[in-house]
Amino acid sequence: MINYVVTVMAIDRVGIIRDVSRALSNSGGNITNVSQTVMRGYFTLIFSVQMPDDTPQLAIRQAVERSGDVGEFEVNVRPFVETHAPANTECERYMLSITGNDKPGVIAEAADVLASHGTNIDDLYAYVTHERFLMLAHVSVPIGTDVESVQTSLEEMGKDMGFLVHFQHENIFRATSDVAPVNQLDSSARQVSK
Repeated sequence: MINYVVTVMAIDRVGIIRDVSRALSNSGGNITNVSQTVMRGYFTLIFSVQMPDDTPQLAIRQAVERSGDVGEFEVNVRPFVETHAPANTECERYMLSITGNDKPGVIAEAADVLASHGTNIDDLYAYVTHERFLMLAHVSVPIGTDVESVQTSLEEMGKDMGFLVHFQHENIFRATSDVAPVNQLDSSARQVSK
């Protein structure tokens, strides 16, 4: 089996994942990883798939394209290449949130601050609604990095641009954002009151 990375973009509709996954399955493929989202009515999908050794890239692309209407899917297929992180890249995960009145350049400025500290953005979600901007990012900070310096730089950037910035270790974020402990307390309280 050969591993490929495939991306699909289209105007969103019900059943795209069904159609794409069925086309690949019917071609002898096995999807091993998936990341999918809908942004402003556009469906985007990236996944890795194992295909039989004798399956050409063109055949994979055509199978996916034919699973939709003519011209519906924009498809890219490339062989999966194993990436090897540099030796000293053990990291800790942090959560970054930025909120404020929308203006151009905030994502570029935040990304510049993170990159200047060797910090990689793993996942990024941002949107504007009613002229308010919200960005949430999962980032990997290399161990040994001066985290306070990263946080200070982000807060200064936010202050200069008029945005509120929060940067915290993902364990703290989970501990303060997870509703499970609250639900457990609530169920304990109900049991005590019986």
